[in-house]
Amino acid sequence: MIPDDVYVHKTVEGDAEAFNELISRHHAKIYGLAYRMLGDPDDAADATQETFYEAYKSIKSFQFQSQFGTWLYRIGINTCQQYLRKAQSRERALTAYTNEMAARGAASDQYSPERLALKAEQKQIVQDAINRLPPKQREVVTLYYMQHLKYREIAEVLDCSEGTVASRLNQALKNLKKKLSKYYLSPE
Repeated sequence: MIPDDVYVHKTVEGDAEAFNELISRHHAKIYGLAYRMLGDPDDAADATQETFYEAYKSIKSFQFQSQFGTWLYRIGINTCQQYLRKAQSRERALTAYTNEMAARGAASDQYSPERLALKAEQKQIVQDAINRLPPKQREVVTLYYMQHLKYREIAEVLDCSEGTVASRLNQALKNLKKKLSKYYLSPE
């Protein structure tokens, strides 16, 4: 069997197939390391790929003072530690967000699943109504309400007068009111 060092030298000289051989030889070991450290097959696969990517980028710095496999394990461990730090950071952020929403929810039910589902449904109904507007009205509504542009800026974007913008927006709002009126109860 040809030693890893030969393939490392060939890789440094630009032989991509030599590095593929190194991957073939060490993939299972690095994946096993990543799986044991991360506990998730998808994360382990990503970390394994990242390990080999980092090894390829750094292979010219390999000093041959240790076995290639040892050096690769070090890169694998560092990669997995980065994954774990990122996961802990995401978990802390999610916990903080959840706690904040729970605190807000205690004062109000605005974040209840039912309320959130209703809001999502309402947003979709409004978006569907906007999508059914004539194109010129839809453009003005989008630029004004979603992109928060001023009449002057919209006029520049659409190459029309501010009066035209105001007229189109007014007409769009009338059309939206008609389209959405069936969703609102009229006072008795």
